[in-house]
Amino acid sequence: MGSFVFLIILGLVAVGLMVGFQDLKKKEKQLKERTKQEELWSRERAINDELRIKREEERIRLEEQRIKERLDERDKAFQKLIEREGQRIKELLDEREQAFQKGFCHGRRWLADMIAEKESERDREAEIYLCTKRPPAFQAAQVVRQVKQEKRELCATLKFLEYQLRSYEEYFPFLEDYKEAILDERIPLSGEADNVAAIENTDPVQLFLDKAEYDKLPSADRNQRALERYLTKPKTNWEIGRLYERYLGYFYEMKGWRVTYEGAIKGFEDFGRDLICFKDNRIKIVQAKYWRQERVVREKHVFQLFGTACLYKRQHPNNPIEAVFCSTTELSEEALDVARRLKVNVRVIPFEKTYPMIKCNINSSTKEKIYHLPFDQQYDRAVIGNQPGEFYARTAQEAEENGFRRAWRYRGHQNLNIGTNPPIG
Repeated sequence: MGSFVFLIILGLVAVGLMVGFQDLKKKEKQLKERTKQEELWSRERAINDELRIKREEERIRLEEQRIKERLDERDKAFQKLIEREGQRIKELLDEREQAFQKGFCHGRRWLADMIAEKESERDREAEIYLCTKRPPAFQAAQVVRQVKQEKRELCATLKFLEYQLRSYEEYFPFLEDYKEAILDERIPLSGEADNVAAIENTDPVQLFLDKAEYDKLPSADRNQRALERYLTKPKTNWEIGRLYERYLGYFYEMKGWRVTYEGAIKGFEDFGRDLICFKDNRIKIVQAKYWRQERVVREKHVFQLFGTACLYKRQHPNNPIEAVFCSTTELSEEALDVARRLKVNVRVIPFEKTYPMIKCNINSSTKEKIYHLPFDQQYDRAVIGNQPGEFYARTAQEAEENGFRRAWRYRGHQNLNIGTNPPIG
């Protein structure tokens, strides 16, 4: 009996072991299958990641290619624009040359018509805007269209009259010298009398002092007071621009350049060359823009400087010429891009309003020492730096203490080192 029970227990144990072994094998099989499935999933994820990376690389490659194509298209378009602008400038220069070959009067009329046409383009843009805006303003556009031609004719007439007045001043220089005195009511002029003597005896300082101040103050004091009032009086944009040109001239003279103030001397006919600076065989063509900080200089101004520098280069082919655009404010990205491509040097130079302005000039022949205030007749023609001892003074007292006296009248070029272009190759 005991043996039989033992066999039964042994059989049950064997059955249990067999069942446990089968469960173990089943679990092992399940583990292998799960491991295999995870390996498949991992491989699938790796393949998917690889495909995603390849797709992203392809997308980046295509995007880079599109960007390159767009940049190439932009470069081609910009090159075509430069070529068109260059051709247009060449045609304008040829037209200008042909017009002036027929005579100065004919040339100036052509120039006046061209400026009027450019002004008319603004009205044309306004007309297009009024017709295309939402809602359109056709009646207002019609008014602009009607006024446009009349305005163009008036602009051309005005410009021609300006050039005509400039001609009178060129051939009769005393008109330019005396124009402020003629218009100023402090000078006793009469329509029935010969006013030349009254004008010739008028010191520009009198425009800034009353009679008592002028008569009583010593020369250095009255000249200094007139200078201070001249600097603090309200100024037009044109006057501020002229002061900035003079400061840039001083800026370059202090760096050893010899400066001709084209804008101040030639006025309407400076062709956008405010300053021409000379050193050795090199020449800088400088255009000055004194603008408020919130304004941005556009590319058309760079094109203008490039055009006038090209014209000057045609006239002086043997000299290295650099176009320099000086401004008190920043240029737009497009203007900077144009400047880089056309090799125009861009400089942002703030206006230092307290720089020394009194020109102390020494005559090369007589060694006479003369100082000029900014409102004197020959201020922009006087050259500083040709003779030892010439300098810019801050005050009239400083100038007089160094042996200089003031002379405001125009008495011919023999009394001054007049700013003319030096010999060039």
